[in-house]
Amino acid sequence: MSSTCQSDHLGRLLGQCQHRMRMVMDRSLRQYGVTPVQCRALMYLHRQPEPVTQRQLEQYMAVKPSTINGIVGRLEEKGLLTRDACQQDARCRALRLTEEGRRFRSDFIRIAQDTNRQMEQGFSPEELAALHRYLERVAQNLAAQTEETEL
Repeated sequence: MSSTCQSDHLGRLLGQCQHRMRMVMDRSLRQYGVTPVQCRALMYLHRQPEPVTQRQLEQYMAVKPSTINGIVGRLEEKGLLTRDACQQDARCRALRLTEEGRRFRSDFIRIAQDTNRQMEQGFSPEELAALHRYLERVAQNLAAQTEETEL
């Protein structure tokens, strides 16, 4: 099999896994009114000392400024976070979780853990360690490629 066919196959499998994981997460998060991407942003904010800048969240999520602006805007509309000008630089936006944004933290952790357990089912610890190494390498390969094209 040529490397092009293998790459296409790997991309299809990774896309299929991501799609199915998103479906599981969507179903689990529906009752909270957030999407998996919004949940990921909220969980990042939970783990960081406040305030977090919108730029920091953008870098963590690895998305464009317009994308993070939409994510933050929807979370703000839902009353889950606030977005204010930073004290040091008015162009910068400081993000802070509201009480409502903190409310479901333990539920979101449980949902993520349940989803991970479901994905890891049937793998030995050694297989999981190898899978993590391989996926990290794939991510690094793709990051290197995207960095080259952005220059």
